[in-house]
Amino acid sequence: MAKGMTNKEKKERAAIKKQLQADGILPPDKPRLNRRKFIQEAREEYNAFSKECMVSDLYLHRAVSVLLGMVKRNSPTPEAVGVAKALKLAVRLREFEQMVKARGDTEYRVLEQYDYIKDILEA
Repeated sequence: MAKGMTNKEKKERAAIKKQLQADGILPPDKPRLNRRKFIQEAREEYNAFSKECMVSDLYLHRAVSVLLGMVKRNSPTPEAVGVAKALKLAVRLREFEQMVKARGDTEYRVLEQYDYIKDILEA
């Protein structure tokens, strides 16, 4: 059974990595992405963009295709999984709306809709 590295080994590896970065052999560490800020900025940018661009949905579709197309070359990224979830949600939300209309209702409970899509949200 393999055991983890000791603290001494971890410090040695960190020092080696730092030296390799200083020598230009390894690239510097990327700064951590502030996900909340990134999402808020993206939402604001797209909302402004969609107001001024009549074909904004076309560009959104192309962006989704780019993200999903990257999966063919690499293993699936969390971003690609998120995009796939969004696509599945769009289809499922339409199904739910059609189901509500088919039963003759014009209203539904939000919890009912959530129950219909929660398997995708939790995937």
